[in-house]
Parts: sequence; structure tokens; C-alpha cells
Amino acid sequence: MNLLTAVPKIQIIFPKDGKIRSRKVVKRSNARNTGKYPSWKMKRMMQWESVHEGNAMRILDATPHVTSFTEQPCEIIYTLNGMQHRHYPDLMVIEGNYRELWEVKTEADANSPEVAERSELLTNVLPDYGYTYRVVLAEALAKQPRLDNVTRLNKLGRQPISSLEQERIRRLFANEPEMSWGMFEQQSTQTLRNISRLILQGMLSIDFNQPISPATSIHSNFNAQH
Repeated sequence: MNLLTAVPKIQIIFPKDGKIRSRKVVKRSNARNTGKYPSWKMKRMMQWESVHEGNAMRILDATPHVTSFTEQPCEIIYTLNGMQHRHYPDLMVIEGNYRELWEVKTEADANSPEVAERSELLTNVLPDYGYTYRVVLAEALAKQPRLDNVTRLNKLGRQPISSLEQERIRRLFANEPEMSWGMFEQQSTQTLRNISRLILQGMLSIDFNQPISPATSIHSNFNAQH
């Protein structure tokens, strides 16, 4: 059955017939700002219906422990104050067997009575169905310089790195566990792309809260990955 859960409190309905999303996001008739994001992690174009959702996708792409994520993943039918409502979470974020439903809102929208009541209900009820529910604030997603750093690394590190090149870089960091961004920037564009990919995968790390510059320190996480 497509209807995975059905109890008096809520129903969670996932897309059927091979569809990815519970509803179409990008349409020609849209009056609101919508768009697409090319996710390297998901290997497809993701659809967003606010720039904030687009920011969330960029950050999830650059979060190594996130296995996958999907937009408009399901429809939730719930009853609140005696009335039935339908809700489409913006994203499902998967980390191993852990599944979290995200709703991306500005702080003002998140604090509105309607959204706050819905969020409280779903936060309390969804764990019984195997999901957690999180309201992610747009202001946090847009925080700089993290967002600029994430955007830059996602562009540079889109292509997979060969096992041979990964091993070469691993050996470099085995001798010198900390090196600068500028050192690799001086070598070649491809080397910088490979370094960026390894940062996205969590093999290397930087401080995302500082602007990327030639002086940016890159640390090795190779030992922690094995």
C-alpha cells in the first residue's frame, strides 16, 4: 500500500507510480519564485519553491553525514483543533536509518500561530512513525560566510574523484595533517576540484564559518573515516 500509516491522528502518504515528489513544484503558471538546483549528491535536478529551500539543498549537499535528501517527500494529513489539514514538508533528510522531515520557514512565519501549532503537533507525533520533524529557519540557512563557502565547494567538487587521486592526497595529508587552501590553489584547477570534493565527502575539513582564502587551513579526516 502507498498509505504507509493510517491512524486517527495523522496519515503519511508517499508518492506512487514512480513519482519523486508528492506535488509538482516548478510550474509555468507559478506566481511565486521557484527554481531548480543541480544536486551532485542526488545526481539530479532538485526543485525548490523558495530560495530558502534552495539554500537548504546546497547545505545538505555539503553535509557529509547526510546520505540523501528529497524535496516534497510526502503528504501528511492531520487533525488540529477539530479540523483536517494537509501538509507537504519541504524536505526529507536521510542519514543512515535516521529520517527527518524539514519545513523551511522564516523566523516570522515559523512563529505564526498556525505554523507553530502544526509544528508542535508533528514534532510530538511523528517519532511514533519513525520520523523526526524540524522547522529549519531561513535566516540560519542564509548565514554567511557559510553559504558562500558551501556554494563554492559544491561547484568545484561536483565531479567524483578517482581512487588513485584520493590515495595520493591521503598520503600528502599523512605527512602533513594540515595544509592551506592556497597551496592547492597554486597547483591546478583539477587539484582544487579534488580537494573540494574530499571536503564535501568529509575526508578533509575546513572552518565553514570563515571565508575561504589562500590562508584557509584544511585538516585531514582520513583516519576518522576508516
